[in-house]
Amino acid sequence: MKHINLKRRPLLYVINIIVPVFFFLVLDVASFFIDTHGEDKLSFKVTLLLSISVMLLILSNTLPSTAQDIPLIGIYCCAVFCLIGISIVETIFVNYLKAKGAKKRSVETTSTVSGQDGGVKHQQNPPDSVIYENEEQSYTLELLKQILTECWAATQRKQRQKTFLSLTSVARVIDKTFLVLYIITIIVLLSVLGKRWIP
Repeated sequence: MKHINLKRRPLLYVINIIVPVFFFLVLDVASFFIDTHGEDKLSFKVTLLLSISVMLLILSNTLPSTAQDIPLIGIYCCAVFCLIGISIVETIFVNYLKAKGAKKRSVETTSTVSGQDGGVKHQQNPPDSVIYENEEQSYTLELLKQILTECWAATQRKQRQKTFLSLTSVARVIDKTFLVLYIITIIVLLSVLGKRWIP
């Protein structure tokens, strides 16, 4: 009785699937250093996710469908797909926090400008009760009104600036913490799969 041993050549899978997926993962880590003021970072990550989806389609056509266990290369591609998906969710959340902080800052700028305009308006058109007073009293009242307006605007500006800085700092802390955890997860994943692949 003769036994026939069939072995697949792993170099084909290494070149066509493992190395490109690994480079996609490296690009995803590098995308954390993209400036997050625009939507470039999010669109870049979505493009990477679509590329991994294409690789999974190629993998499903390449691997045999009669296998009982999930192949190791399939686990590798699915894990990278999940990591990039979680990275996209984190990017959306960080962009939301930064956009919310920027919106509060723009509201603060608008209110400051309107407060300054109001002070000029009162200075040009004083109330009727002040017109009948002498010039020193009218000047003093207008000066006090302007000082009160400036103090109120400065207080509002400080409160909104604190909110903006707190949201921005929270977003930065989340981004840096996620980057460190992301790199640690990638190292652990690749080491576990490498130990299982190379006996």
